[in-house]
Amino acid sequence: MSRESNSPIIDAPASLRGTVAFVALVDAGSFSTAADRLGLTPSSVSKLIARLEAHLGVRLVQRTTRTMQLTEAGQTYLENARRILEEIGAVEREIQNADPRPRGLLRVTAPSVLGHVRVLPIVFAFQRKNPDLKVHLDLSDRIMDPIGEGMDVAIRMTSAPPPSYVARKLDDDSRVLCASPSYLEQRGTPRSPGDLASHDCVLFTADNPGTTWQFRKAPKSDDVTSLNVSGRLTVGSILSLRDAALAGVGIADLPRYLVQEDVRKGRLVSVLPRFVVNERSVFALYAPSRFTPQKVQLFVEALVRGFGGNLRP
Repeated sequence: MSRESNSPIIDAPASLRGTVAFVALVDAGSFSTAADRLGLTPSSVSKLIARLEAHLGVRLVQRTTRTMQLTEAGQTYLENARRILEEIGAVEREIQNADPRPRGLLRVTAPSVLGHVRVLPIVFAFQRKNPDLKVHLDLSDRIMDPIGEGMDVAIRMTSAPPPSYVARKLDDDSRVLCASPSYLEQRGTPRSPGDLASHDCVLFTADNPGTTWQFRKAPKSDDVTSLNVSGRLTVGSILSLRDAALAGVGIADLPRYLVQEDVRKGRLVSVLPRFVVNERSVFALYAPSRFTPQKVQLFVEALVRGFGGNLRP
């Protein structure tokens, strides 16, 4: 047998893949979840770990049909594997950050309408400044685990960002009750939230029925009350909601970023602005790490600059 065939370098790529699969399995708690996170099949994850065990000559995981438990050797290997993988990642990030130009692929997810209206122009400008960077932008309203699906940055509207992420606030999710001038001319302008009982409200239903709106009991008050509203039209798209308001169907609750130009040009009129409650903010979320990749740092800063102060009328 030649010296080259005994070299650990020959086995390193396979064992390293097994190490990544092993740590992912422990973190995920199941082969299927680990496979999803790695973009592999459960059988592939199982084979990688089996080859790693064969390479080490020890069993790392005791498997049954329902449970999975680390052996003593597996626990020892896990502690060292995490450190080694983190060191490899740190070296890679150091090399990447040594080049002032971000490279590779940046994966970003955002809600569909917010992403189209506010995030996409920022992506365009960011890529013009960074031509060596590829961006995959997933515009979707589905519930997802961004880290589990391999996203680098997630833009989310929430009142409480998840503690497992680093969260940078981009802006408030300011809301506007608005209607067309023709509708208000025909039906009158409400002066208090109670006046909405005699108005047609365009209802939005995505995940939950949108028949309950929140209002301050008095202007600038922290006391908030729920008010049931009704109308003749219910839609499942925020763009359809805006179109209905423009068409004079009724009063709609819409995000300011989507209608600020309509209000500025008089196509829509803001209604009850002193009573509207803004409970959410827009955040950029990314995984916590001692060494955040340069492409993530730069893109989040671009988001902060792009959103900052631009959502006000």
